[in-house]
This record gives sequence, structure tokens and C-alpha cells, in this order.
Amino acid sequence: MAAHFLAAALPIGPAGRDPAPLWREAEAGIAAAARAGAGLVVLPELFALPYVAAEAPGGWAGLAESLDGPTVTAIRAAAMESGAAVLFGMALAKDSGRPFKAALLARPGGRVEVLAHKIHLPPAGPGEPYGEADHFSPGEPAVCSVEIGPVRVAALICYDRRFPECWRAAAQAGAEVVAVLVGGPAPSDPQGLYAAELQASARANAVYALAAARYGTETGTGRPVRHDGETLAFGPDGALLARAARADRRPLLVAIDPARLAKARETNATAARLRLPRQFEVASCLN
Repeated sequence: MAAHFLAAALPIGPAGRDPAPLWREAEAGIAAAARAGAGLVVLPELFALPYVAAEAPGGWAGLAESLDGPTVTAIRAAAMESGAAVLFGMALAKDSGRPFKAALLARPGGRVEVLAHKIHLPPAGPGEPYGEADHFSPGEPAVCSVEIGPVRVAALICYDRRFPECWRAAAQAGAEVVAVLVGGPAPSDPQGLYAAELQASARANAVYALAAARYGTETGTGRPVRHDGETLAFGPDGALLARAARADRRPLLVAIDPARLAKARETNATAARLRLPRQFEVASCLN
């Protein structure tokens, strides 16, 4: 990477049964980030949909969309109008079976790419009858990175951040920035665990960690669902670079500094010293 690059993470929430307000919120945030100079804007997991993992899946199957559906159409238009690439999460329909949780990249020229399917689906919460595996299919265990401007970016979807192998595969794929698309409640997490996971993984792999999280309490399922993640960024040396206040709708902006990356990789080259077998393959992107 030869030049500084500005990336943004956009908090979103809370979602209801109608995705249109979240599309509009995302469009406004993307435009604001692009005006500030961001070349990449990251949105959360399933950014326009309520978190329904604990509900009976039959009533929510229609939330999944194809690549020519309204969510892709809205974000593609926002990317083209703003001039920024947009990485966003949605429920991606398959020809058969349960859909994927997917991370898609809309480029300013109008192309949309699937960068990741969620690999690990968390179990049902304590006392809950259903979990994500009742609604979605797990993705293949593969991680890729793509060029966005002067940087290489990989995407992890929420729970995948908990698995060090995912970060290692992203680094092996050449990622300089790992974008984490966050959604869903985590009420049993100890205080500070979420940020600690991101910080430790960024430092161990000498990558920037940029997390975009949903916020607020949703009631679209008929009961409250509180989102506990934060939108924040860590440098490749593990330093906290930026943190959004909860319910702050402004884009979180982070400068990706090639000198900082080079120094982190020179002084903390953990990834280069790995001797264990690789459990994930480094893959080409999905389309």
C-alpha cells in the first residue's frame, strides 16, 4: 500500500419489519462518509433486517434476497452516487435450502461482489428454542481479500471474529484491513470481551480491525432484542483508534496508514511465525 486510505464503519439500528428506513439511514451515512473522504464504508451484519434467530424460522424465510433484490439495488445506487465502495451484510438467498448470511461489496462502478458467507453459526441462546443454524446455512471455511483502492480488505461476519483461524486466514490472504460486520445480541459476554477480541486479533495478525455494529433495541419480533456490539477500530499494533458512542449514527472514520502497517509487521510478525497446520484455505472471492 503506497498511500493513506480513509475507511469508515457505520452504526445502524434498530431494525424493524420494514427495511426501507434502514436503507435510508445507510444511504445517508454512506454519503456523509464519502463527503469526509472515505473510500470504503462498512455496514453491519444483516444491517436492514431485525435479528430473528430465536424465532421460528418459517415466518421469516422471506427476508432473504437475491443479488438483484431491493437491498443490493439500494446499496449499489448509494455506492455509485457517493463514489465510495460499500461493504454490507444481508441474507442472500440460494437456489435451495436455507440462505447464507453474506457480506457483499458494492463498488462505485456498479459491480457487486460476494466477499464472504458466515462460516460459524452460533448456537441458540440460553433458553431459546432456535438459533442461527435454523435460519441460515453455514458458509464454506474460506476467507479471501480484495483490493479496494490502495488496500486489501477481508470481511468476517460477526461470530466468525471469535475464531482466530479466520483472522489468520485473512492475514494469509494479504488483508491489511479486516472488516467485521457485527449484529445480534450477546448478553452473556463478560464486559469488555468484544473489544478485547478485536484488539488481540488485530495485533496478533498486524491488521487493522474495523467493526461496524448494529445498535439499539428491536421490537419487530414482538419482544425486545438488544444489540450489544460497538462500532470501533483498532490499529495493526493493537491500539484503539476510534470508538463510536452507542446510538451515534455518524460514520466512524479511520485512516489506514501504510507506515503503521509496516512497523507493526516488522516488530510483531506473529503470523509469520505460525507453525500449526492451516485449518482454513485462502480462497478467491465467491464471485
